[in-house]
Amino acid sequence: MGENIIANSNLLKLSSDNKELLFLIQSSNDAITAEHLTQLILSSPYCNFKLDQVAINQAVTVVKQLKAGHSVDTKSIIVAERIDAQLSITIDPMLMFAKAEIISAYGGKAITKSDLKDHINELGIQHGIRHKTIELLIEKSQSAPPGTAVQATIAQGSEAVNGVNASFTRLVDTPKERLLKPIEDEHGRVDMRDLGELITVAPDSHLMRKTPMILGSPGMNVMGDILEYVPGKDFALIAGANTQISPSDENLLISTLVGIPKALGNGMQVDDVLLIDNVNVGYGHVNYDGSIIIKGNVCEGMKVSSSGDITVSGYVESAEINCGGDLIVSKGIIGRKQEENCDNYSCQITAKGSVIANFSQYSQIKAGESVFIKKQLLHCHVDSQGDINVIDESGLKGTILGGILRCQKSINTVTLGATAGSKTIIDLVGIYPKIINDRQLIKQCIDEEQSKLESLISAQRKIDILPNSEKKQELDSRLQLTKASVKEVISSLIIELESKNRELQQYFEEAKVIIQKKLHNDVIVSIGRDNFRSQRDYGPSKISVKSYKLSVEPYLK
Repeated sequence: MGENIIANSNLLKLSSDNKELLFLIQSSNDAITAEHLTQLILSSPYCNFKLDQVAINQAVTVVKQLKAGHSVDTKSIIVAERIDAQLSITIDPMLMFAKAEIISAYGGKAITKSDLKDHINELGIQHGIRHKTIELLIEKSQSAPPGTAVQATIAQGSEAVNGVNASFTRLVDTPKERLLKPIEDEHGRVDMRDLGELITVAPDSHLMRKTPMILGSPGMNVMGDILEYVPGKDFALIAGANTQISPSDENLLISTLVGIPKALGNGMQVDDVLLIDNVNVGYGHVNYDGSIIIKGNVCEGMKVSSSGDITVSGYVESAEINCGGDLIVSKGIIGRKQEENCDNYSCQITAKGSVIANFSQYSQIKAGESVFIKKQLLHCHVDSQGDINVIDESGLKGTILGGILRCQKSINTVTLGATAGSKTIIDLVGIYPKIINDRQLIKQCIDEEQSKLESLISAQRKIDILPNSEKKQELDSRLQLTKASVKEVISSLIIELESKNRELQQYFEEAKVIIQKKLHNDVIVSIGRDNFRSQRDYGPSKISVKSYKLSVEPYLK
C-alpha cells in the first residue's frame, strides 16, 4: 500500500521561496501510486497547498522509471503550491453597487479587512459601504476550505427618489356625476327623484382634500456621484366662490353656504342654489344668478335661465333652457316639430357646459362642452363643442336615430340609425376648414417672404460688384438688416405652419365615430373634406380618417 512512502515526509521539501512544494525523486522498493503521493501531501504540514494532479502523476511515472533501472534527469518535481487568497471587486456599469469576491488561500496569506478597505479606496468607492458585511465576508473567507469563492455586495448606492406632485381628491360628487353614475338602493333600483338632497352641500361640508407634494431626494452612486431627481410640483388648492380653506386644515376645502358643488380642477366652488318643485305656468319663467334644482318638471312653454348648473329631476318638455354651466336632466328632454316639414323644434336647450340626460327627442341642443345621453337621441339637432356620447354605463344601450349631429371631437354610441331608418346626418367637419384656410394663408405668406429674400439676394450680388466706398458699405449694411428681418419672419411663419400641421393631426385623431354594436343604412358622416354614406347594415364599426382618407373598419373593443 506504499505505507513507507506515505510515512516518509522527508520526500517533501519546500522551494527556496517557500511557495512551491517539491517531491524528491528517490528509488524505492515500494509500489507508489498517485493516490499514495496525494495522501502523503494531505497528511503533511502542506495539506492546504494547491495540488497539481498532473505533476503528481508525472512524479509517480519518474519513480517507476527509476525503480526499473532507468536513469532520470529529474531530482524533484513541483507537486503543489502555496497560493495567497485572491480578492476582486466588480462595480456594475451603473455604479450602483460593488461586489467583492474572495478565493480563500491555498496555504498562503488570507485577505484581511485592511486589504479589502485598501482596495476599496484604490477603486474610489466612497458611498454606501457596508462595513458589517465586509467583516462577515472576511471571517467567512478565512474559515472556508482552500480555493472556496465567497462573495458579497460590499457597497450599495442610493437611488434618487423622484418627487410626487400635489394631488387633489374631491370629497363630494357633482350633479353631473350623480346622473352618469347613479347610486342603487338595496334592491338594485335607482331613484332619480331625490337628486335635490344628494347634490347639495351644507356650510362647512368637506369638498376637496389636497395631498401635499413630496419634494423627492437626490441619490448617490458608490463612487460618490450625485444622482439627479425630478422634484414634485406644488399646486395651490383653489377656493372658488362660496368656499374657503379650512381654518384648522390648510389642505382641506370647505363650503361656506348651502349650494351645489362644482369642480374647478384644483379646487371647487359652491353655487348658490334655488330649489323649485316645478316650473309651470303657476310658477312662471325662471331667471336666476346661481344654480337651480328643479325637483319636478320644466313644463311646456316655460323658460329657465341660470348662470350656474341646472338640475331637473323630472322632464324638460317643449321648454327653453339657457344654462351657464351643466344641464342635468334625470329623465328626458322631450320636444316636437313646430311644423310638419320644418326642422324647428319646440324644445330649445343651450348650455355653456355639458348636457346630460337619459334620453332626448325632437329637441335642439347646443353644448359648450360634451353631450351625454344614456338611452336614446332621436331626431335631434345637436351642436357640441366636445364629444357626443349616447351610451349607458353598461355599454349595452344607446341609440342615435335621425337628426343632425355636429361636434368638435368624437361620437360614441351603441346603435347608429335604424332599419326602417330616417336619415341620420353626422357632421364632424368642425374646425377643419379653418385649419386648412390658415395653412394656405401661412404658405402664401412664406412664398411672398421667400420671393422678397430672393430679390434681396439678387440685389446683394449687384452690390458686391460695386467698387468699395462708404455708399457701398451703407447699402450692404441696410441689405443685411433687411435680409435678417425677412429670414426671421420666414422662421416664424414656418413655426406657425408646423403648429397648424399639429392641429390638423390632432383633429384627425379626435374626429371619429364609434358604433359599439350596429351601424344601419342611410347614415351620412362627414369628416374633413370626405363624406361616407352607409348603403347597408354593418356590425361594430369605427369611422375615421386614415392617411387623409375617410375609412370604415370593424371596431374592436
